[in-house]
Amino acid sequence: MLAEIFFYAIVIYLVYKIIFDFIVPVATAGRQMKQQFKNVNEHFNQQKQNAQQKNNQPKSKKVVGDYIDFEEVKK
Repeated sequence: MLAEIFFYAIVIYLVYKIIFDFIVPVATAGRQMKQQFKNVNEHFNQQKQNAQQKNNQPKSKKVVGDYIDFEEVKK
C-alpha cells in the first residue's frame, strides 16, 4: 500500500516536471516566435507600402531653361 502511494507520487511528480519544465516553455517560445514573425512581416509590408506610395507620387520636374547640346570645337 505504501509502495503504491509512493509510486503514484513519483509518477505525478514526473508528469508535473515534464509539463512545467518542458512543455510550457516550448509553447511559450513558440508563441513568442510566432509574434516576432508577425511583427517582422508587418514591418516588411509597411516598408513595401511606403515604397509603393513614394513611387506613385508624381515627380516634379524643374524647368530651368532650354537645353543646348554642347559640341567641342577643335582648332
